[in-house]
Amino acid sequence: MNPIEEQRQIIDVLYQAVILVAPKDFDSVVCRFDYDHGYDDGSSSIGSQLAFSRNGVTEYALLRNDDALDLVPVLHAQMKAHTGGDWNAFTLTIKEDGRVTTKFEYPEQEK
Repeated sequence: MNPIEEQRQIIDVLYQAVILVAPKDFDSVVCRFDYDHGYDDGSSSIGSQLAFSRNGVTEYALLRNDDALDLVPVLHAQMKAHTGGDWNAFTLTIKEDGRVTTKFEYPEQEK
């Protein structure tokens, strides 16, 4: 399997975990995944913030799938091997019409 397809499959698992907790009538869902892997002792941490909007109101929820969160470092490693990019967070956005976008954040982009 090519690297892009492997990455897409991981993002699809994350999408499924996010959509599982979203209400059926959402306008948009945004989940930001943080991946801090720069600790001196070699450890890392993974976090997520999940928000959905419906009828102009934003609500928050917890991602209930720890197995999905375990895929964040796998996605990071695959993308770094493929492109050399070393992101520390990304946002997965799902629109009402089903469109899905991702935006990766790199430390050099932070100000």
